[in-house]
Amino acid sequence: MSPVRAAIIIPARNEAARIGDCLAALAAQDRAGFAVVLVANGCTDDTVRVAQSVAATTELRVEIVEPTLPAGAGVGTARRIGCAYALNTWTNLTALLMSDADCRVASDWVVRNLSHLEHAAGVCGKVEPSADEISVLDDIDALPAEMEARYEWLVTTIYRHYCPGPCGLAGDHGAAAGASLAFRPDAYRSIGGFADMAVGEDRDIVRRLKKAGHGVWHAGDVRVSASCRLDGRARGGMAAALRMRVEHRDYLIDDSLPPAAKLLADATAGRLGPWPLQVDSEDRLKASELAPHITCLERATRTLPALTLALNAAGRPQDGNPRSTRPSPIRLNPRRSKVSCPAPL
Repeated sequence: MSPVRAAIIIPARNEAARIGDCLAALAAQDRAGFAVVLVANGCTDDTVRVAQSVAATTELRVEIVEPTLPAGAGVGTARRIGCAYALNTWTNLTALLMSDADCRVASDWVVRNLSHLEHAAGVCGKVEPSADEISVLDDIDALPAEMEARYEWLVTTIYRHYCPGPCGLAGDHGAAAGASLAFRPDAYRSIGGFADMAVGEDRDIVRRLKKAGHGVWHAGDVRVSASCRLDGRARGGMAAALRMRVEHRDYLIDDSLPPAAKLLADATAGRLGPWPLQVDSEDRLKASELAPHITCLERATRTLPALTLALNAAGRPQDGNPRSTRPSPIRLNPRRSKVSCPAPL
């Protein structure tokens, strides 16, 4: 058996229905030199039994850790326990990789992560909805989703302009999801590892890595498909956000997307922090409030000569997906229907 140089940490809580597919996707990788650490957190179903069966059938090396976590502890603690187990078990590790029990990694996921870690301390993969579950999202109102995507692109475009370099937003996308993260062990240790957070531990650790001066690459070729379930394990997590969209409720947009005026003020004053940005709760925007903020950022970015060509390319962001720029029929929230946009940059 080859020595373990890379450990893949998978937190799981009652994932018997999905853990088999998750591990099968890992078993299909080039397995030389890696092992899986499954952190089965308070499972009351057959998660462990299914995992053991897949491991035996595929010869995938799976170590199962079954902690008893205190009340209120969540996925951040589970990831932290898994990483500690891996680092203590295999002293010559060169990589810590993260995914989730309801995800399936691409066939080259391990190889591509390891390749990027040769040049960066951390890697954020690209997470997409699972093709065989995406019909769950058929009832989502397309316009608010398009507007949020447009706004995200405008925010990240401005961020890239004002915070260039490997410790800002370097790479092909702006995601930093626990479904696909990778770290060099020395960088992971240097910032104290994952925080004991119920949600948001993924973005938190990426911010801390960058703040400490470690380069993180947002890699578009590191791909993971995630479930589209609406009954997730973490309160306030992605499943809850999807459920609000499917139910056509006016939802809070991503907490990395600040109001336009604040973004521009912080950008020009040099106050932007590491990406992903973290918006204070009182500044979070709802989907119904987006239209004037989009207009504000579109006006601001047109004055940045280096960005003009990209912004005028048929309204298309870098991934080639069209984003709607037509006036929104969404009823605006009167509290924020008027946005004070700073003078052109």
